[in-house]
Amino acid sequence: MKKLDVLQIINRPSVTGGMELYTLNLARELRKSGHNVTFALRNGTEFHFAARAEGFEIIPITRGGALQPYNIYSISRFLFKNKCDILHAHTGNDYWPPLLAKWLTFSSKARVFVTRHILSAPRGFSSKFYFQHVNTVCVSKAVYQTMQNFSAHGSKMKMIYPGIVLENFRPAQTEPSYAKKFDFRESDYVIAAMHKWFEKTFVILENILRAFGDVKIIIAGELKKNEIAMIENSPYKNRIFICGVIKNMAEFYSSANMFLFPSFDEAFGLVVAEAMAMGLPVLTASTGGASEIFEDGSCGYKININDTAGFVSAVSKIKSDPTLAGRLGAAGMRLAGNYDMALMAVEMQKAYYESLG
Repeated sequence: MKKLDVLQIINRPSVTGGMELYTLNLARELRKSGHNVTFALRNGTEFHFAARAEGFEIIPITRGGALQPYNIYSISRFLFKNKCDILHAHTGNDYWPPLLAKWLTFSSKARVFVTRHILSAPRGFSSKFYFQHVNTVCVSKAVYQTMQNFSAHGSKMKMIYPGIVLENFRPAQTEPSYAKKFDFRESDYVIAAMHKWFEKTFVILENILRAFGDVKIIIAGELKKNEIAMIENSPYKNRIFICGVIKNMAEFYSSANMFLFPSFDEAFGLVVAEAMAMGLPVLTASTGGASEIFEDGSCGYKININDTAGFVSAVSKIKSDPTLAGRLGAAGMRLAGNYDMALMAVEMQKAYYESLG
């Protein structure tokens, strides 16, 4: 197979979120396979420095709307100077510049890809026109179905589950850094949670803390001021620990006994696959992309987002039965192998080649 020239376009500053890790890890895997990968990134950002440190070529883009003239110009300039097979965009603000640049430079052989990292439906002109002219990668069946329902006839779509770098999630080799940081006791039962949809999540967390006096909660991600205030005003605030933005998520999971992720409209949920790889039983909402990652009861449970009592009951079931917890965790570690980043990259390369004919 011929080696491809690929431009990965992402208008994000950091590399801590799922979308950003997806993009960076995809670029790494493509390069391992011998393809030439260039990034279109915002200068001076964490993502820019990370990509540059790994030797990726970079062209500059800037913040702004989907029709940001500078971004169209920068990508067009790149296409005038370089051969390019694939232009792959990853955020809504990245969608139009590569397609317009392709048209402006008469780069008929180049193919535009977009990854749909959100579950919401496309609207307006995009749904009626845009997706007929690009190849859309949907990160879950839920996203694929939404795009099918709201996109024009003839839109080209493919479902490819995201992947994680499995070698970064090895329970036996990972320090429980946050358990040590917060001086947890062996008798504490620690539940790891995320900052996403915190207002709904916090209702569940408070009910769990009310039901179990030995439970402590660690939360990853940057909380808003009103969310921090919710914790400070809670009677259980002394058992809730904010970890902030985390660079090594394996150390976060290693500090917990269970992972709770009741995000009901998640496009996929890389953190669920990561927690599984670390051997944690997982609880998720029964809707959204995260609910597709495992079968209910296999390595955790899927519960209606509005069934707070159901989440408390599931915690009780796992917490009170170490044998069950061990079985769920072991099953999760096995299943996480289905979401290996290398497998995802293979599927993405197939999609690239198919688009090129």
